[in-house]
Amino acid sequence: MNARISAAKRVVYGALAVALLVVLVAGCGTPDPALSREASAGAKPSGRILFAAKGDIQMWDGSVHQITKFGDASSPTWSHDGNRFVFVRTGDAFSDLYSDTVDGSHLAQLTRNQPNNQEGTQAYVNNSVWALDPTWSPVADTIAYVSDLQTSQNYLWLMEGLGNPPRQIPASTVNGDNVENPSFSPDGTKIVFTQRTTVDNDTQRSTGLWVVDLHTGQLTSLVTAESGAYDGAWSPDGNWIAFIQRDGTNNDLWVVPATGGQPTKLTDGKQLASPVWSPDGNQIAFFEIDGDGFKVSYVNFSVGQDGQPTASDSAKLFSADGIDATSAMSWAN
Repeated sequence: MNARISAAKRVVYGALAVALLVVLVAGCGTPDPALSREASAGAKPSGRILFAAKGDIQMWDGSVHQITKFGDASSPTWSHDGNRFVFVRTGDAFSDLYSDTVDGSHLAQLTRNQPNNQEGTQAYVNNSVWALDPTWSPVADTIAYVSDLQTSQNYLWLMEGLGNPPRQIPASTVNGDNVENPSFSPDGTKIVFTQRTTVDNDTQRSTGLWVVDLHTGQLTSLVTAESGAYDGAWSPDGNWIAFIQRDGTNNDLWVVPATGGQPTKLTDGKQLASPVWSPDGNQIAFFEIDGDGFKVSYVNFSVGQDGQPTASDSAKLFSADGIDATSAMSWAN
């Protein structure tokens, strides 16, 4: 299977996963009181959250505002200084990275992946390229993202300086299957990402979390789960990685020490996706099933004197029509 068809399948699988998530909401259980405490006991979240809904980038800063008008935008990520953001625009069998400011005054196209061939031809499909799941380094103008550029799978690439030619991260190719959703460590030296692994056939895959050291190229398995672990997000203090783990019909929030170790379950019986940390690390927000769509909820996060992480009950932060739950959120001051 060529790179473009493989990449297109990835997008289709993502859409099917969201549809399945909605169908399975009836299977939700009830939270375990032993795992949580009231969300009202912590400070109310603040700052600015970028997310995608109805094909455009939206921003929550106490209320929700639409900040792009494209109809094909997704996957926003704040710059390290919070002044700009990068996002994806999706075309016919390709996608590109763009950057802009919230007021829309500095729009720039960072990749140019649309083929020069006639649309609908085999040559067009063969030469199309995907750019997906961007994340901005917390310490530099470096973007990590997923692409099938020059390959038959989606691997990790680094763009060091906006618009500069990217370079592939070789360690992301070692396992030989598609990767997704990179997230930088706070010092910008490591990336956690989702690794897909083919199980029985080309339509059945398992997912786990891996970490790559950008300086040494060392690749480390962080979380493996029979039903799948994905959407890793590094905490601002560098100590934890939040992620979603599937168990039957549930998709719950977990955390694991960034150095490896025993994961801890923070919610129970939920249908969640795309966790993101508050800038101070005191809250974790995520998309949660809400009727036939999604809302953004959060938990207060803390670590006890025994070193054990705990979380409050989840509480609604905000809602919006048409939230794209396969598109990550990004949180800045």
